[in-house]
Amino acid sequence: MQRLLGAGADGTAATVTAREPFYRVGGNMTFNYRCCLQFNALYMFGHDMNLLPIDANGNLIALQNLTTSVPVGFIRSTPATFSGGFVDAEWLAYPWMYVMIRYDAVNSTSDRINGLQTNPSFTGAPFNAPFASTRNRITPGVQFLIHANIKASFEYQFRPSQAVVIATNPLTGLPVALNPFHTNTAVAGLEWVY
Repeated sequence: MQRLLGAGADGTAATVTAREPFYRVGGNMTFNYRCCLQFNALYMFGHDMNLLPIDANGNLIALQNLTTSVPVGFIRSTPATFSGGFVDAEWLAYPWMYVMIRYDAVNSTSDRINGLQTNPSFTGAPFNAPFASTRNRITPGVQFLIHANIKASFEYQFRPSQAVVIATNPLTGLPVALNPFHTNTAVAGLEWVY
């Protein structure tokens, strides 16, 4: 359910509510090999009706302009679908050391298209402007149990390509991302329980 501050038919302030049916279907599995090796996998498919706000004249309101236009309802747009999941392997090398590697992938054309929006650029997405519809990430990591209540961990993520340069394709007139780059990340942590 999506709610926006808008107006009713008579022009008075009201909350406009979209009751959008959406679907999520998927499955997961876990396989343990002996005492020290575990494999996990998950796959999910999602489908949304992609409702967009409209003003009193029936014109679409860009999500970036919700503060300047008053929505009175919603209309259906091109349905948004995505699919993706992950596989990982976890190995207990020693009773005090755990090693893992994970591969994530999400295929979402609508995320890529939203990332290509300009004037102003779309913000709030986990990736600035995805360079491709499929975003994949590889994450190796290690954890050390230093003491019964102290754990140290380190992960490095090889992240998908992003683009900050958006241009217009002269053949199609549609926006296109240029000059991809990766924003890989490293995370170190120290946790304790008392």
